[in-house]
Amino acid sequence: MSTERQTSKDAVSENALSTTPQRPAPAAQDATGSGGVSIFAAQIATALGANVIATSSKDENLQAVKALGAVAGVNYRTHPEWAEEVLKLTDGKGVDLLLDVAGGDGINQSIAATKAGGRIAQIGFLTGQTSALNLMPMIFRQTTFRGIAVAPRSSFDRMNAFLNEHRIRPVIDHVYPFEQAREAYEHLATGAFGKVVIKVGKD
Repeated sequence: MSTERQTSKDAVSENALSTTPQRPAPAAQDATGSGGVSIFAAQIATALGANVIATSSKDENLQAVKALGAVAGVNYRTHPEWAEEVLKLTDGKGVDLLLDVAGGDGINQSIAATKAGGRIAQIGFLTGQTSALNLMPMIFRQTTFRGIAVAPRSSFDRMNAFLNEHRIRPVIDHVYPFEQAREAYEHLATGAFGKVVIKVGKD
């Protein structure tokens, strides 16, 4: 849930994408469809020149993310071993940087989808806070794993300047008045594409 303006959570995406100076080709992984943070990450990465691969459980959401600049999409419902599809799209190499909002046991798929020496930015745990992590692939692939909870003010300021420069705007799924907050959360649970906004105040 967010306001119509960029939130500090969106700065997490910018902060995650800045974990590497090479500005690589990341895969934005989203386990619940295509939420606001994942969409912002895809938009920012595309503006940086990265080749974005998105994942979602809905084909229509993948098409929508591709319309925003992603080069490919993988439906993890129809492809439970979605890392294999990512490897096919990257000539067997895997992605440089993977943003994971899912957590849970899906982390093993994230490691498999990341290239040797690649990086994973964990920015959520929508499918679980714990996982049965297989350490062997992570060790031999020399994967760098970084957890990101919140971004500093500097990332927020840098993100806003970047969004203005590249004319990136948040994708708003629906705006609810404060009195319909319950309905807003119910709509969010259905897997909304983009941000679900609760408007506080009359202006």
